[in-house]
Amino acid sequence: MSKSKKTAMEAASAYLASRMRTVHEVRKHLRDKEYEASEIDEAVNELIGLRYLDDYLYAERYYEYNREKRRGIKRAAAELRERGVDEATIKNAAEDFLYNNKVDEYEDALYIAKREAEGRERDEKLEAKIARKLESKGYSGGDIIRVLEAIRKGE
Repeated sequence: MSKSKKTAMEAASAYLASRMRTVHEVRKHLRDKEYEASEIDEAVNELIGLRYLDDYLYAERYYEYNREKRRGIKRAAAELRERGVDEATIKNAAEDFLYNNKVDEYEDALYIAKREAEGRERDEKLEAKIARKLESKGYSGGDIIRVLEAIRKGE
């Protein structure tokens, strides 16, 4: 390694400076920078030990961010999978986030649907539009069905 090239730890730290990343993202970044596997493992393990890398915390924060954007858990979970977070971490963080924040996704979905339906005639076209919107935002099929039933009843 030339003297001008950063260590894997320095490169990983610089990569983390702008925002949180997953373990997978940091590993990929270091592989792309052509660091040796042993250097990557050492840097990642040290960052985990220092709590600069924590996929569970990343997932929890990601759920918070998605909730602020009025998106459902399913969408956030899919995006976390794309970022390399494992299924157990995704599931545990989702359950903890929903419980700790007393989140009722049905109520969130109903709020979105009511805003969409405001001042419009209730018909199949509107219901289809609401269903597509809620699905794209990551709400569960069960919640979407309940929301559509509530909209039909004029709630």
